[in-house]
Amino acid sequence: MPFRKATKRLIPVLRNCLLVICLLYIGGSWVLAPGTPDLDEVVLKHSLGNGMSIYGARDGQGGATVGFSYRYYVHKDLGSDQEILSALVSAPPFLKTKEPDVQVNNEGGALQLVIQGEVYEYHSYALEGLGKVRVMMVL
Repeated sequence: MPFRKATKRLIPVLRNCLLVICLLYIGGSWVLAPGTPDLDEVVLKHSLGNGMSIYGARDGQGGATVGFSYRYYVHKDLGSDQEILSALVSAPPFLKTKEPDVQVNNEGGALQLVIQGEVYEYHSYALEGLGKVRVMMVL
């Protein structure tokens, strides 16, 4: 009997501890999650010729203490710079760098991206459905 009483008291305590741990994890993830980028300038426009383009935009989210970062996107063709910036805020970038100078070259049906500087992130999923365009990264 004493064992049964102890387990009846222990189960709600363990359940509450698990709930507190889950809430702390969710709250910490929310606080540490990056916000939406503050895109303020278009630094690259390169049409791929299939209704899609590669756009580069400067992210000034860091403020006065952190330098600019640059995000590069594959997106459908857009018109003005303001239209580009407003459309790209919610789109996922395939490349994040510290340097604004990304050169795009078309060489024999392959698209070559030349990057000099630090690369923060790179994801190839945005480049997979481009059809006949083949992308080579040169760091």
